[in-house]
Amino acid sequence: MKATFALLTDIEVYNFVRKLAWEVHRKYGISLEVTRLPPHISLKQPFNLTDLDLLERYMGELAESIQPFEIRLPRLQVVKTSIDGSETGILWLDVQETGHLRGLHLRLNRELSERFGDTQAAFDGQDYHFHMTVAIGGQPWMVYQRMYEEISATEVNLSFVTRELALFVYDDTASLAGGFMTYKISPLSERH
Repeated sequence: MKATFALLTDIEVYNFVRKLAWEVHRKYGISLEVTRLPPHISLKQPFNLTDLDLLERYMGELAESIQPFEIRLPRLQVVKTSIDGSETGILWLDVQETGHLRGLHLRLNRELSERFGDTQAAFDGQDYHFHMTVAIGGQPWMVYQRMYEEISATEVNLSFVTRELALFVYDDTASLAGGFMTYKISPLSERH
């Protein structure tokens, strides 16, 4: 099994992301599979895990140590990716990186490694790019390029205060076709 942690959005951003995902799906045939998870900002990519109970306990400690904080989403971006050997795209909201967000990513990587062994995943580390996925796969890269040309002027410039930490779990063989879910949500600490 694999698992990862993510920060959840508020209702306004949730509704913006879902409306946009539906619109690009209807117009361009972009896949809706990613919408099985709520809109989120991953703090790390999925990592291998054998003891979910221990990870849940760690999640409680982690959530209790993080106070709600603001996240800014300035613009839409599209990036090329490969899924099952085919070039496709990812449409996402860019996340404005802060020292706090980068620190959470690095802390999570360090603490998970100390407690659970090898939890390294692709893209982890200093080059990790924070984002909120709107759509992924379902059409070739050229369709994503055309879609982005048409929607790139969409006004975004959103911000929200994240108040919840999610734990997502994945089957070892999980792909965009299934095998993943939101396992648990915990509130962030309200201590000041």
